[in-house]
Amino acid sequence: MRRIAIIGGGPRGLSALEELFIELSNLNKEKEVIVSLFETSDNPGSGNIWNAEQLKTNWLNISERALKDLNSRNSLSVDGLNISEFPSYTNWLPEEEQHPEATAPDTFPERSKLGTYLNERFNSIAVELQMQGFLKIIKSEVINIDYKDEVFSLKSEEDCYEFDEVLLTIGHQPTKLSDQLKNWKKHEKSNSKLAVFEEPYPVEEILASDKINSESTVAIRGFGLAMIDVIRALTIGNGGEFEMINSKTFESKFITSEAVPKKIVAFSLDGEPMVPKPLNAKIDKDFKPTNHEIEVFTQTISENAHSNKKVLDNSFLIEAIAKIASRIYLDLKDRATTHSLQKKEIETIIHSWLKDANYGHELIVPRTKKVTLKIKKFIKMGLGKEPFSLDYCVGQAWRHCQPSLYKEFSHSNLPEEVIASVIALDERMKRYSYGPPIESMQQLLSLVNANILELDLVEDPEIKEVKSGWKLEKNTSKTIAQIMINSVLDAPKIKAVTSPLICNLLSHKLIEPIHSDLGINTHKNGCIEISEEKDFIPLAVLGRLAKGSVIGVDAILECFGPRVKDWAKDAAERVRD
Repeated sequence: MRRIAIIGGGPRGLSALEELFIELSNLNKEKEVIVSLFETSDNPGSGNIWNAEQLKTNWLNISERALKDLNSRNSLSVDGLNISEFPSYTNWLPEEEQHPEATAPDTFPERSKLGTYLNERFNSIAVELQMQGFLKIIKSEVINIDYKDEVFSLKSEEDCYEFDEVLLTIGHQPTKLSDQLKNWKKHEKSNSKLAVFEEPYPVEEILASDKINSESTVAIRGFGLAMIDVIRALTIGNGGEFEMINSKTFESKFITSEAVPKKIVAFSLDGEPMVPKPLNAKIDKDFKPTNHEIEVFTQTISENAHSNKKVLDNSFLIEAIAKIASRIYLDLKDRATTHSLQKKEIETIIHSWLKDANYGHELIVPRTKKVTLKIKKFIKMGLGKEPFSLDYCVGQAWRHCQPSLYKEFSHSNLPEEVIASVIALDERMKRYSYGPPIESMQQLLSLVNANILELDLVEDPEIKEVKSGWKLEKNTSKTIAQIMINSVLDAPKIKAVTSPLICNLLSHKLIEPIHSDLGINTHKNGCIEISEEKDFIPLAVLGRLAKGSVIGVDAILECFGPRVKDWAKDAAERVRD
């Protein structure tokens, strides 16, 4: 009997469980395996991030239209037990929500809605497997793993276990605090009215604080998706309301309450806002590459990532995107910012901008433009009511190319510096490709209009500790905050992770990073790769902690992607008859 442990029962843990038993069933090996799944949350399948019980103020940044690619799980037979098919996300929805018109605004559901789907999908297979004795669910945190004589010794908070194979599908892990956060935590102790929140989630912990009230000034570090969730929690979660003024543009008016903070200040290093996605399928269709373009793009990425070509930087990716985006921009014609440029000239501009974020051109929304004006401009583009800028076009084309990039670039044989440069560029472009719905950005503007959200300090303000809190200052604008919330989610830099499990794996030399600023080095089948001459060991890592070996780890659709299937296929083949 082969004993397999899956540590982490979120979406990737669910996907791994499904794929493993599908493969075992195909090989008639299910009787030879028992799986133990370690998950501490009450919501297996969804985990904490997609918790079905979380506040409805936490929204997805992927539309239900895009979630059509979250496919169904096929039916399977395990030792004579028939486990029914579970529907795709789209078919799980009520029938009236499944196929909206192309002109209908895209719907962006709450995280809890997707969490409900994931939890139901988990239960549909896990309950049956548990009843037959093929699966154990252990609600305990694993804190140590060691490997000796072909056996893994796992230690949890309550007990010790032994396994023949281990898969890590754990998500975001705590990391060492930055010097800035350390100083904030130290200053917090100087005044009982001050509070520092190291993480944005769960937002319920922020709302539960008795230090936040109608007289508070709350400063939020970070200007991305998590910041928007925190702001919605501080406003809607405290009894405020966004009253819709225009249902076609999602323009709203904010009506405050007695519990909403007096002032919310958002800031980041560059102060650049998230860019909303196109309103609907009809507008988005114009940014979609042709099938031939995707084929050429895929081939280009694969040839550079996996051949013996000498690749020095991310130029191959930039050139591939520039060819596609320049064609799209020309085809927009009068719907694009007015110009008289040829395709090659536009390619050159795109190349220069992707190489240097500070590169300026009349077709690109300038970084120096006031942030509220940029938000308004991008909203109008998303609505199709203003000519598209070149950067908006590139960002949307990038989004459509991402699945191919993520698939073909993962487990490349390129130098670590090149891998890091590709990931860094993709992270930079997430401001566009992972953008929120238009409604979210309209809500930010309504809070600015209500004099609650302050954006004059958004770009890298000077922060000084004062007796009454933290003084934020930029040019002629300044304010003093009593509450500091960090909404910047740490990158999966494995050497900075502080969780006992990862620290112990590093100390036992069972894992090592692919790059000093990235995650764990893994093979295509998810199993760890150690540079020293060592025999293969069946310890695998899927997801965020393998960032660098794989790319696109934060996308929900990637949790059900080919990397999980690769692991499951090999794991099933390692089971002896």
